[in-house]
Amino acid sequence: MDEPGLRLDIVSNPVEFRALEPEWNELWSRAEGRHHQAFAVCWLCWTKVAQPRGRKLCCITLREQGRLVMVWPLVVYRKLWWTVVRPLASESTDYTNILVQDGPTALKAVPRAWDVVQKRCGADIILLPFLNADSRLFELASSKRGVMTKAVHPVAVAMLRGEADWNTFSSSLGRLFENKPGALERRLSKKGDVRIRFLGPEDGEENARLVDWMLESKRQWADRADKKGEWLYSVEYRNFLVALLNQTDSEVIARLVVVSLDGAPLAVNIFGLGKTCVDNLIAGFDPAYSRQSPGAIATEHCVKWALEHHLDLDFGAGSEKHKGYWSRDNILTMCSMQIANSRWGLLAFQGENLRRRFRRQQPVHKKEAGLAAV
Repeated sequence: MDEPGLRLDIVSNPVEFRALEPEWNELWSRAEGRHHQAFAVCWLCWTKVAQPRGRKLCCITLREQGRLVMVWPLVVYRKLWWTVVRPLASESTDYTNILVQDGPTALKAVPRAWDVVQKRCGADIILLPFLNADSRLFELASSKRGVMTKAVHPVAVAMLRGEADWNTFSSSLGRLFENKPGALERRLSKKGDVRIRFLGPEDGEENARLVDWMLESKRQWADRADKKGEWLYSVEYRNFLVALLNQTDSEVIARLVVVSLDGAPLAVNIFGLGKTCVDNLIAGFDPAYSRQSPGAIATEHCVKWALEHHLDLDFGAGSEKHKGYWSRDNILTMCSMQIANSRWGLLAFQGENLRRRFRRQQPVHKKEAGLAAV
């Protein structure tokens, strides 16, 4: 039962969801929201990813004296015989966060939102990807008996807002793979005309072309590294990235940086803009130029851009050395959680565990063994 002055609702109608935009934007500014919490980003996640996949909206809102003070957009869908709930997102490597302004209301809002997810969304399984281990939501979710998996991810964040200027910051760093900032770009310049450009919505056709180039480069890398995520091969995710870069309904929410040599792209980074932080979303580079490290050059320019715009930079999940270098080893811990929210949901995990155990016990045919060895 709601306390006097507090009203909690579940928005499931896309028209009503769209109508939240003005209030949502105002809350996002007050709460200094992250890129993935902006209404424009969530609307694209709905129209380009979730809706085409047959998801249903389940957006939890909380109002205090009529004013929107919390919003948590989720989606619900069926997977085989089970109902699953997860955050509304591009369904790649997105964080799980509740948009709420810090203060006394937040202490009430987060437990209320979590209670709704458990009791009113009809979920057998709850997915909480990349959830900050220091958050109140993580504390609540971890205490639930149905937690079935909990994967830990290190996340490096460069705290750049307090830095005086680029020269002072970069000169204070040591060497990354024996290189100081700027060295890789100077070395690449000896091979031809090197250009670094930051593109915006006005570069619509080029954005689309470079997204396709980057995803193909990323897939080649995934094949070599054996790190294939379903989202990397998703048409919906590709369309989401293009729409994200080209949207003009609100302020710019994402940019693409491209490193080119004699007009040909060598590396592309896409980063999202929040109120105080830049999120590195995805990147790709030409493997033929791996020795010249064009991806590292693109990352360096992203760091410089963020610093000059007085924004921090979140490098995303991963323990790559360059992330620790630019962040000065400021590492956060994220956890991806899968939770059985009903006995029926628990049966799904038990069945999956039996299936995996059965597959491990099956003999490997000689032909398959030979291919595996290659």
